[in-house]
Amino acid sequence: MKADSLLLRQVHPNFFPDEQLSSQAFFPFQKDQGKLSVYDGDIVTAEQSFLHYTKDLQCNSIGVWGITNIEVVTIGLTSRSDSLPLSPAHALVDFGTLSDKECRKFAKKLKAFALLRGRLYP
Repeated sequence: MKADSLLLRQVHPNFFPDEQLSSQAFFPFQKDQGKLSVYDGDIVTAEQSFLHYTKDLQCNSIGVWGITNIEVVTIGLTSRSDSLPLSPAHALVDFGTLSDKECRKFAKKLKAFALLRGRLYP
């Protein structure tokens, strides 16, 4: 991925209370092993990622927000491609072994970047 590659994050309706984006949308939960799933915007558009996530994978998303690879790196995290059989555009933002408190801090920073860009789809 390039520095300006857009990383597309699907946001579950629970993370959009009162039509306000929650930083929980950018928080890797324990089952995620410190890795946040995103789509590589160099491979798919926000619309394509949304349709894949909601139609093909039958998961819930209220919309797509984006952060760039350079934004991830700037705050001290890493990202990488992670192509999967059912999702060739899959990528990861790696939080490593940070504590929950540290992950919350980084999730808030990622949310701030995403809010500046606004919802990308729909």
